[in-house]
This record gives sequence, structure tokens and C-alpha cells, in this order.
Amino acid sequence: MAINWRKQMPLQQARVTRLQLPRYLQLDGGRYLIAAALILASLSLLSLGQTGRLATRGYELGQLESYKIELQRQQSRLQLELAEAQSLTRIQARAEELGLRPITPDQVRYVTIAQEATESAGGE
Repeated sequence: MAINWRKQMPLQQARVTRLQLPRYLQLDGGRYLIAAALILASLSLLSLGQTGRLATRGYELGQLESYKIELQRQQSRLQLELAEAQSLTRIQARAEELGLRPITPDQVRYVTIAQEATESAGGE
């Protein structure tokens, strides 16, 4: 029986390659340095990303605080305007501008309701 060497050659080459594979995976000094540099670069990028997000949040927080202060000032102004609008002297001046005048005693009319009518209305 004849042995076909052509078919066995690829198998032998695969075996030789498999035996040489651990040598490729071994890290010598230069490969350690490259691995350390890659790890350091990835950690630096991670730190830089977190710093950027933190800076953005700080900027947004500053904007919100200034907006809050502006709203508080506006609220104070509106409360002052409300107090001025509700003052009796202001109401009297506005009534006079509209042509209104104080009531006179002859314009007052009182309605007297009998005691019996209120008791019967409340009892129903």
C-alpha cells in the first residue's frame, strides 16, 4: 500500500504551526510595553470622558442656578406689584379715576327680614 505524502503534508504543516503558536503568544519586553501603553491609554480616555461629563453637568447646574435666581427676583417683583395693587390708597385713586365716589347716607337702604321667615326657611 502506497502512502500519499501530499495529503499528509498539510497535516504536518498544521502540526508544526500548532507547536509554534505558544511562541507567538508569549510576551517579551516590547509586547509588555505595548500592552501597558494600551491599558494606560484606555484608562486615560475613560478618565477624560468622565471629566468631560462632569464639566458639562457643572455648566448645566450653573445655568439652572442662575435661572432659579432670576425666577426668585421676578417672584419678588410680582409680589411687590400685588401688594401695591391691593393697597387701599391705590384702590381709592383708581376708583376716583373711573368716576366713582363714596356712598352717601341717603343712598343706603336696609332691608329688614322678619324673624319668622328665616326660621321657616331654615326648617324646610
